[in-house]
Amino acid sequence: MVLFQTVWEFSFYEWGQAIEIVLWIAAIVSIIFSLFLLSSYLNTRKPAHLYWGISFALLWINTHLGIFYTVVERVAFPPPAKYIQTRAAGFATFLDPVNSVFFALMVGLFAVGLWKNVKPEKKKMGNYLLYYVIVMSLAIGFFKLETVNIVLGLSAIVAPIVVMALHVPAGILIIWLPLQTRAENGKSALMMSIGGILMSLVGVLLAIATLGILATEGYLFIVLSAFPFVYLLAVLAFAWGTFVPKRWSFAIPGIELED
Repeated sequence: MVLFQTVWEFSFYEWGQAIEIVLWIAAIVSIIFSLFLLSSYLNTRKPAHLYWGISFALLWINTHLGIFYTVVERVAFPPPAKYIQTRAAGFATFLDPVNSVFFALMVGLFAVGLWKNVKPEKKKMGNYLLYYVIVMSLAIGFFKLETVNIVLGLSAIVAPIVVMALHVPAGILIIWLPLQTRAENGKSALMMSIGGILMSLVGVLLAIATLGILATEGYLFIVLSAFPFVYLLAVLAFAWGTFVPKRWSFAIPGIELED
């Protein structure tokens, strides 16, 4: 009880500042790795580096939007304003149609990049996976539009189902494919798998949070408190997982890591 009260007080009074720091770290890591990966693609033409560079760029965009709305809500509703009512709006940006498309593309393109690298002999299947990611990402944004659901008479559960239809298989691929390279990549391959687990958890939790039955104040408190830290850990795991493994790593001048 004392521990829960301590966590509540930390979140209630210091949540805004702490989360901004966490998100800024994620944003900085994302833009650095995006630039290095895209630069590496121009030099090596490795498809995985192109897809991952775009993924990190999308992470950077979404993270900045999260920072912006978190700051806005913290300034507009300083303590002792109620936690859920004032802070949930900051992270609601991750559930917006456009941001949801970016987030889905980010996860999907990580899976596509891995497939292109680990399964180069199945190029056609990799292309189909890319088409699936693009189509499903756009579908997520489409079904998240409230006007579309009203006009078509759709239930609110449609959007979460479409979200999971992309995030779950993409997450499974991100977890499974690196494990196929353990003989070459060693333990470093696990970091990409861990990133897939964490990002899948983020996507599933946010999708479930949109359901009216589960979107209680207590549930949202847990999700919103854990989300930024899980998000940062996922970004760091993806960064490590793209840089260290020998099979698909890229060069940073002056830095060389060995597993």
